[in-house]
Amino acid sequence: MKNVLLTLTVLLAVMGAGAGLLPVPVPVTPAQAADSASLPVVTPVISCDALGTVDLAPAVGAAVHGQKAAVLQTPKGKFCKVTGQIAPAISFEVDLPMEHWTQRFLQGGCGGLCGMTRVGVSNAGACAPALNGEFVMAGDDMGHTGSMVGLAQGEFGKDPQKRIDFAYRANHVTALAARALTATFYGQAPKYSYFVGCSDGGREALMEAQRFPEDFDGISAGAPAALFTVQNSFYHAWNVRGNQRADGTSILLQNRVGVLHDAVIQHCDTLSGVKDGILEEPRTCHFDPAWVQCPAGQSDTSHCLTAEETQAAVRLYAGATDASDHPYIIGGPLPGSELQWALPATAHGESMSNGIAASAIAYVIPAQVDEKAADLGRFRFDDASFARMSELAPLYNAENTDLHAFHKRSGRLILWHGLADQSISPLNTIAYYQGVQREMGVEQTDSFLKFYLLPGVGHCGNGEGFPQVDFLSPLMAWTEAGLTPAAIRTERTAQGREAMGPPAGSHDRPPAGGQIHMAPMSSQPYARPNATAIASRPVYPYPYIARYAGAGDVNDARNYRPVKLPASLPMAFASHATSLIGPDNQKQYGVRDGRLVVESAK
Repeated sequence: MKNVLLTLTVLLAVMGAGAGLLPVPVPVTPAQAADSASLPVVTPVISCDALGTVDLAPAVGAAVHGQKAAVLQTPKGKFCKVTGQIAPAISFEVDLPMEHWTQRFLQGGCGGLCGMTRVGVSNAGACAPALNGEFVMAGDDMGHTGSMVGLAQGEFGKDPQKRIDFAYRANHVTALAARALTATFYGQAPKYSYFVGCSDGGREALMEAQRFPEDFDGISAGAPAALFTVQNSFYHAWNVRGNQRADGTSILLQNRVGVLHDAVIQHCDTLSGVKDGILEEPRTCHFDPAWVQCPAGQSDTSHCLTAEETQAAVRLYAGATDASDHPYIIGGPLPGSELQWALPATAHGESMSNGIAASAIAYVIPAQVDEKAADLGRFRFDDASFARMSELAPLYNAENTDLHAFHKRSGRLILWHGLADQSISPLNTIAYYQGVQREMGVEQTDSFLKFYLLPGVGHCGNGEGFPQVDFLSPLMAWTEAGLTPAAIRTERTAQGREAMGPPAGSHDRPPAGGQIHMAPMSSQPYARPNATAIASRPVYPYPYIARYAGAGDVNDARNYRPVKLPASLPMAFASHATSLIGPDNQKQYGVRDGRLVVESAK
């Protein structure tokens, strides 16, 4: 926290530079941040070896097998690494600092369909306690093993108990195990507990706030796959089928979306006061792909789309609908996200959307496993399919807008999403946020939940925007010292800019996107430091956006001011998926005679 710098701000001065402007954010100084985060170091009261024999069963309510403890040597000091398996098959790891524990616990979520046990934390590269290895850290595989994506990964859905563990149980019992180990090792429980996750990890983060509000004091939920049953069926299946010819070959390919993206950027106002190709609010961009369709008979299509490609783009923007154009999803990818689209490289290739949808539809989402459904050509975009895909929404989805219990115990939640996210539409998260406001009221929601949208940022990072950001520091300062987060500094790095290739207007770019989930980082019980920033921009709590103040370096976050976004609020959403967002829509499940059964409403 000593290096928070501009990641956290408080509102201290009022500026009258025009309608819609908020007070000017004034940075919290490093000294203030350090004071707010100062907690004494607590040392172990027993040996690391002894943790291997601690009986965790009473704490987690299940047998624990294969429990081991060993000293882990790292550049940040020694940790006591405890591993084991909570019955039936939840593999976990807890790493406890042996030299400088400052009374905090952090658990990280995982992406895709999980399947790997690792500890780590993202979006914390300027947070000193995380960088120094001062947290007890934990992670688990969500109850099964395998790669994050791929058809075989979904086979855990054949086991109903593993469905429950993936849906919500695994992280909860891992947290219980970690706290029991912490209390035994140090002679005291953590003073503060945090959960950080993105993508499915974002769903897991919201699930903790909704189902287990006592588990964590502060939660950061990024790009949450909260509408899991719709997201991994209708959304990803449409990304495949909406871009296919009758013979199954793909129409719009990776190396063609640059034409579309450049046209969007040329047409739309960035709204930031800077023409840098980053859309602060893409919902105000009304773009028609027909504007870049090649004239009839033109043979050179290098700077325009064919009629077939144009119609494919229209379908991808619109998202899954039935034959009468009635939408099943809340929204498709927004304008400005095109370079992130997960498209195949060749007409006969497959995108990652194919693997995600095939696995989920065949094994995970429907109540009954249907391996033939892995052939997405069989999937129907109709009401019967939606009902079948939604049957287990009370199990998997994290769309319960009733967060009263989390708020009552003084929990703090940072919700965030990249506006160029191609894998999960940010409209989903906007719809959930509005649902919480309806359930709890705007003022009460604002007292414990802050929502940020990151312009130009893809799924959990990457993109042309400013994807490097530390959300853990402001979350900690809010949770521990009551410093409410306002402006948060986001950054662009040299590595990120090089990865994106030439700027808008150049058609010499490398193929776009094609990937939905970044490769998981190797397991380690401390954060990775941020890369050197070459530009910065603030993001403000929704519904405010950043606008250049008119003087100073446009690449310096200090020269921007918050302005209320020029969009009608709240947004109106009309889709089948909207009905899955609301209060008290989750259930507790068990297994009886080898089948999933509802035990009670949540």
